[in-house]
Amino acid sequence: MKLKYKTLVALGLTFVLAACGGGTPPPPSSITLTVEDPMGNFNAAAYQVDSGSWQFLPMSGTASKTGTFNLGGQTKYGVAVRCSSLVVKVIQATASELPNPKLECSSSTPTTVSFTVNVSVDASLLASGDSVCVNGTGCLSASGNVPIGLNLKPVTQDLLVTLENSGSVKVAKVLKNVNVISGGSTNASLTSSDQLAPVSLTLPTPPTGYTGSSGALVFYLSSSNTGDGLVNASPTSYRPVSGFGGGDRYAALVQANATNASLQSIQIFSSGSPNLSFPAPWSSGSLTVDQTAHPNVSGFSPNDSGLQGYRIYLQIAGQIYYTASLTKNWLGSATSYTLPDLSASSLLGYTPPAGSGSFKVSAILSNKNLFALDPNNPSAFQAGDYLKEATAQTNSYTVGGGTLTLP
Repeated sequence: MKLKYKTLVALGLTFVLAACGGGTPPPPSSITLTVEDPMGNFNAAAYQVDSGSWQFLPMSGTASKTGTFNLGGQTKYGVAVRCSSLVVKVIQATASELPNPKLECSSSTPTTVSFTVNVSVDASLLASGDSVCVNGTGCLSASGNVPIGLNLKPVTQDLLVTLENSGSVKVAKVLKNVNVISGGSTNASLTSSDQLAPVSLTLPTPPTGYTGSSGALVFYLSSSNTGDGLVNASPTSYRPVSGFGGGDRYAALVQANATNASLQSIQIFSSGSPNLSFPAPWSSGSLTVDQTAHPNVSGFSPNDSGLQGYRIYLQIAGQIYYTASLTKNWLGSATSYTLPDLSASSLLGYTPPAGSGSFKVSAILSNKNLFALDPNNPSAFQAGDYLKEATAQTNSYTVGGGTLTLP
């Protein structure tokens, strides 16, 4: 299975960062919302100060839009956008947790150029069925010499070269500071000295009622945030990367599932076997949800160790895709939350949904303030950091269907 580190980010590292990220703080008396939208999918924005009424937020700019509002001495705020008519995204935070919120309505496709990596493989390493890959893609059948044509961004970057067989990485080597130019090439060699001994993983025991996966996914990420890929030698071991240097990292992902619930944990490390563990699951029936167009959710535990916040997701296909991210300090001691009704034409101007869809609540836990981190900063996640998510969900959410309990 070809799964890149960026996919890991999509799965886990962006528990919160998929919706928002930090940056240079604006003046402490105001908040500036940035909306990334190079494809022109933005519709409208709104804001809230403390627990006051929501207000329309004028935005200016093209590919990147900004809007600023005053806090008036308060510390809590909310921002919201509607994109592509049906997508609603909300952040509710404090200025200290997230002084510069960002939301994305669309992303641009990066410019790439053709580039070739010529890989020579020592005969002693080769076996039937082997393939050679670069950054987990461009895989070709292995032989003594393998020219792999790729489309890469024209920047200096790191490249992870792997020799694999049936999903098992036999050799992994990083090429540092490769100057990628249009029509250019670089050479790489995989020798017996690059084949480092695999490191075994100890999988955590899932909580009662949960079934864990048969192994962990282990990814490599270079210090420059450019060279990445899976490095599993087996479901329960990984192949250390030859050329691993300062600032490089591994990330191990484990998951467990139960009826209407799931657990996910990511541990960042630099060597050896990481200490993998699952977050505490939602207890049975701990969450109460009224099935309305803008539901109230009760049952939060704001004192959970490592809690950074919650994410709530309501999807009624073809009508609305609503995501709300709220930080622990915004929530305070409250144990319930209601999705803001921003449907008025003077706010985001959408039609409240009806019918059936899905609903999900996730508790986000980490040793870091995820909301303030910039996911594009390679130093954001270092060895010893962890990110965990405990989710309760249902695919049988019906607007007007009364109250339900999760998980």
